[in-house]
Amino acid sequence: MTPYFSRVKDNRIFQFIVVSIIILNAVLIGATTYELNPLFLEIINYLDYGITVFFVFEILIRFIGEQKKSDFFKSGWNIFDTIIVAISLVPIPNNSSFLVLRLLRVFRVLRLISVIPELKQIIEAILQSIKRVFFVSLLLFIILYIYATMGAILFSEDDSSRWGDLGISLITLFQVLTLSSWETVMLPLQEIYWWSWIYFFSFIIICAITMMNLLIAVIVDVILSQKKL
Repeated sequence: MTPYFSRVKDNRIFQFIVVSIIILNAVLIGATTYELNPLFLEIINYLDYGITVFFVFEILIRFIGEQKKSDFFKSGWNIFDTIIVAISLVPIPNNSSFLVLRLLRVFRVLRLISVIPELKQIIEAILQSIKRVFFVSLLLFIILYIYATMGAILFSEDDSSRWGDLGISLITLFQVLTLSSWETVMLPLQEIYWWSWIYFFSFIIICAITMMNLLIAVIVDVILSQKKL
């Protein structure tokens, strides 16, 4: 029996069906956020029950298909999938007191990560690069802190709503870092201080471009290292 289930769990058609069901589940979860006809809501509930049953059988197939059953729980991804499916089995009445349990069902969409190898590879690369990412992020924060302090000293009297103190300056620079309407932050100061563009452009080049690309480079380096192994 084990060899048969082992072939089933590794079968591409079976894997495609699993991915399709997870995507369907994501669509149904999104649909429940809209005001729908009670009949549609009832259909969605029945489909949700069916999807939950499918996930249980899928986990059982993968467990039975494992040559050595103890090896199943040595995989972090198997444990992750089992927990997600176990949460789905908790009956959830349709009222606000069980809101947390209802929200937890949204995490079933995360199962896409465990069934798509490319997504698994990216997540594993991120986890393996945490130490390097931490130090790059620390350097980014130091630079952000320096610029925020400079901004509070230079511009607080002219635009206290954005540069009134260190905390507000950090929030303002975070907006600039994301390049979200950053020109609305710079242009009012540009009318007062002609040299303010140097402050903003140097910050964008150092943090928004250089440091962000460095973070990406760290993760890509880990992914390439994995492929060489």
